[in-house]
Amino acid sequence: MEIKISDVIKEKRREMGVSQEIFAEAFGVSVQAVSKWETQSSMPDIMLLPRIAEYLKISMDELFFGCSCCTQIMDCKDFPDDGKLRIVQLLGSKVLTKNDYNKDVRVMLEVPASDKIINVEIWGSADIDGDINGSVSAGDSINCGDIGHSASAGDGINCGNIGHSASAGDSINCGNIGQSASAGDSINCGNIGSDAAAGDNINCGDIHGNAEAANGSIRCREIKGTATCGGDIIYEK
Repeated sequence: MEIKISDVIKEKRREMGVSQEIFAEAFGVSVQAVSKWETQSSMPDIMLLPRIAEYLKISMDELFFGCSCCTQIMDCKDFPDDGKLRIVQLLGSKVLTKNDYNKDVRVMLEVPASDKIINVEIWGSADIDGDINGSVSAGDSINCGDIGHSASAGDGINCGNIGHSASAGDSINCGNIGQSASAGDSINCGNIGSDAAAGDNINCGDIHGNAEAANGSIRCREIKGTATCGGDIIYEK
């Protein structure tokens, strides 16, 4: 399932007849911040998500995915009603693994070998030992190798290179980013192929678009577009 926080906030806010100004005031953020949430330029801080869901009178499932459908992933009759916490991994509708939860055992993501692009979706943190050739989305953090397409996380992103865009509610720490980068906190990476926007500092190589560090500084080699920040702009050789 695709993470739809931006669409859900915009749709539910409008259904309630609440302006961006009123919505921003409720969470102590700027109108510009709300606008960025709704246009997928950035994500709300992870600590705000429960409050946003409560304000919109919806569940966390609906805030993330646009529906309250956790129980619809698979037939619950596949498991006994024995009170155990279980972890299920699916490729489409095909069940890859069924594991009982054990706090002392790390659950590895089952990524089957395939010539096709495989996108990964995690309803929590994505802790992946290896590369993903498609996109990765997680409600919490992402930790992995290279990501062939886009990465979206409610918390931070820590990985290798990202082929397309990256969006995180917290910091982004990675290699090169092929397209745009947006982070609620800082961005620390190689080259950025398009625009970069961060709530705090940006430390990177070349930025092939515009750069904005709302409350911090920008340290890079070159900025192709415009640059705005709350601190200094430092060009490295």
